[in-house]
Amino acid sequence: MRKFVISDIHGSYREMMQLFEHAAFDPETDQLVVIGDMMNRGPDSGPVLKEIKRLHETYENVHVTIGNHEEMMLWYIGNILDMWLQFGAKEAADSINETFSEPGEVADLLEWLRTLPMRWDDDEYVYSHAGFEIPYGDTNRENLWMKRKDLYRYSKQQILDETGGKTLVHGHTPIAAVTFDGARLAIDLGAQVVSKRPKLALVELTEFVAHVYDFDQETITTEPIKRGTRSRR
Repeated sequence: MRKFVISDIHGSYREMMQLFEHAAFDPETDQLVVIGDMMNRGPDSGPVLKEIKRLHETYENVHVTIGNHEEMMLWYIGNILDMWLQFGAKEAADSINETFSEPGEVADLLEWLRTLPMRWDDDEYVYSHAGFEIPYGDTNRENLWMKRKDLYRYSKQQILDETGGKTLVHGHTPIAAVTFDGARLAIDLGAQVVSKRPKLALVELTEFVAHVYDFDQETITTEPIKRGTRSRR
């Protein structure tokens, strides 16, 4: 079984689907983990959420964790905090309402988002949107907002001790290339971040390569994963 992971799609439906096609992703036989931030910024939050929700509910090898952008929407709807308004809430809401237009569909979407875990593990990897504090506590929602410098203050051995020797796969903070430091695999390439050179990566863990969509060039390349250093923008 091939293993794929993607994060920080941010409403990039067309680009996501092109990556799935490029990698010949087959949900019947492949594993896919989506580690949050499916929405906001890009034009197609609704279609991305609908496709990922469909895959998650249809195929047992598709797993999804929540990101801080989904959390922001839930906060806003629950009258907890209006931070979502700063991150393209109207465009995302319009896309969601247009896509989930049948009675009860939006409510069903919100309930699905509320059930998403903050972390998922398989036999080799731990998947979490932004990483986590050590010791890990699954009730600490602040982990969804964890800064890269805070995650990387831990030594590689501290991470591996916490995960039982598994590699931690995370997104959240845009970097220039998918990078592995021996304990952490960072995969957010800044999709829909206009001040950067935006890219979106579908990482094929079994081959340890990244299928990368370049928004500026509108091309997909397959690249080996960088090892041993942390790439910053």
